[in-house]
Amino acid sequence: MQDKFDLGIWHCLFNWTTLTAAVKNQWGGPDSSEKRDWLAGQISELFANEPLTDSEDVEVMLLQVLEDEYGCRVEDETEVEVARNIMAIRKEVSEGNTATIDALHKKWESRHGKEMATGDVVVRESNQEAEWDSVDEESDEDVDMDDAPALVPAKAREPKPEPEIDEDGFEKVVSKKKR
Repeated sequence: MQDKFDLGIWHCLFNWTTLTAAVKNQWGGPDSSEKRDWLAGQISELFANEPLTDSEDVEVMLLQVLEDEYGCRVEDETEVEVARNIMAIRKEVSEGNTATIDALHKKWESRHGKEMATGDVVVRESNQEAEWDSVDEESDEDVDMDDAPALVPAKAREPKPEPEIDEDGFEKVVSKKKR
C-alpha cells in the first residue's frame, strides 16, 4: 500500500499546475523534473517519519521546496488543495481504497504521460535583491545634482630610492619611517 500512496503523492504533484509551470520552464534548472520526483519522495518520508503529519505540514514543505528549489513563491494558495488531496489519498489508502489513485493514474495515462496545461498559472516577476537600494520611483521630482567638486592636484611625491642590494644579492628592506 505504501507504493500506492507514493504514486498518489506523485500524481498530486504532477497535476499541480504551479509546479508543472516551474518544471516546464526549468525554474529549478535542467533537473527540474527530477526535483519534482525528489519532492514526492520527501513528502512520503515525512509521513513515514512523522505519522502525525497534517495538511499544514505538507503545505509548508510544498511552499519551502518551491521557493528553495525553483525560486518560486506561491501566493495563490494552490498548495492548500494539493496538501488536502495528499491527505485524502493517505486516508483512502489506510482504508484499503485506491480508487482516487487509480483514477489519477488513468488520467495521466490518457495524456500519455504529458503534464497538464498550465494556462491558469500567474507569474509575477520580482527582483527582491535590488529592493534595498532602489530609488523611490513614486517621486516625480527631478533631483538637481550639484557640480562635482574641482579636482585637487595630488601632492608631489619624493622619488622612490633605489633598492640597496647586500653582498648575497638580496634587497635590503627599509621601513617607510627611515626613508
